[in-house]
Amino acid sequence: MAEAIEVDTDRDFQERFWVIVRVGWVAMALLCLVAVFGLTGSGGPYSSQTIQAGRARIDLPAIARWQAADTLTVHVASRSERTTVLIPAAFGDIFMIDSVSPQARSVTATQEGDVFEFALQPGREITIDFSVRPARPVWRSPLGSFEVNGAPSRPTTLTVLP
Repeated sequence: MAEAIEVDTDRDFQERFWVIVRVGWVAMALLCLVAVFGLTGSGGPYSSQTIQAGRARIDLPAIARWQAADTLTVHVASRSERTTVLIPAAFGDIFMIDSVSPQARSVTATQEGDVFEFALQPGREITIDFSVRPARPVWRSPLGSFEVNGAPSRPTTLTVLP
């Protein structure tokens, strides 16, 4: 016949431990939801924002990750062969521009920021992609206004997470 093994347990300790484990599960589930919605950057519906600058549309990160590659995209229907895009100085203080496609004809540094001039075919919608990388973490940093062909956007902010 088998004998029962007596094990001394601290029931109060065990119940506190179970509560802590369940709180941890809930915290991990919330963290996963936050990431799925894009609130940790690099994807998800809340990680990017779209602003208008006249008739042009600018897609840029709202939440980015420090030193992770990201994209700023300008959608413009040019009416002339010359298209200019002003990237505000505050954006340039936070992000490094790795590449621009198509290649800019010229880049001019001004007090407001960098003005990129492009030679584009008039009458067609063109997409200009800036490959960018955040140089440092910031919290809700104001960027100022972007401009496309002299038309300013509304001022915007962004966050760069470590």
